[in-house]
Amino acid sequence: MASKAPRGVLALFERPETVLAAARRVRDAGYQKWDVHTPFPVHGMDEAMGLGRSRVPWITFVAGIVGLVAALFILFGTMVYSWPGNFGGKPHAAWPSFVPIAFEMTVLVAGVSTALGALLLGGVLARAVRTLLGRAPMAVHPDVTSHRFAIFVEADDPAYDASGMVQKFQSLGACDVRVLGESDPPVGVEAPAEGSPESEALPDPEPSAASEAEEEK
Repeated sequence: MASKAPRGVLALFERPETVLAAARRVRDAGYQKWDVHTPFPVHGMDEAMGLGRSRVPWITFVAGIVGLVAALFILFGTMVYSWPGNFGGKPHAAWPSFVPIAFEMTVLVAGVSTALGALLLGGVLARAVRTLLGRAPMAVHPDVTSHRFAIFVEADDPAYDASGMVQKFQSLGACDVRVLGESDPPVGVEAPAEGSPESEALPDPEPSAASEAEEEK
């Protein structure tokens, strides 16, 4: 049977403080291609992973200014210069009437840019494309969406060592550590427990007449 090509090591933890301490150890060990998956934000995780200050607020601010300037340019260009109209004797540059449109344009551009910027800076879009193309593993475990926390280290990390990492994660308090490979079942499909119907691939053979006679003796 061909050996499995490893895709990475997935470690599951039960408590947020445990995965927080483990993330600090992974950061200090010098791993580069790894991530933490949690069912809710864990305070201090950015610092534990060694992440710097996010640039998303700057994207939001700049995009908001761009949206505001674009809205004012359109409003003044159409209502004052290109097609000035007499609406009840009001001045053409009646800026209070421009406030709702300018506000909506600012929020629209800032909101869309914030979402796209967060996805791009976080590598979510690039990873989604790699996953769809089969070039990156899907490392999210279903328990992570409810009550467990996970750390996943990719196999192409320069410091990757499967056996050593499994032992290290177990010593850090991981309740389950798995080495994922290409021939593994999809992540989240638990191996059937011993004694369950799914774990019995074939039924036990019925005892033959000879074996029954030996048992009677």
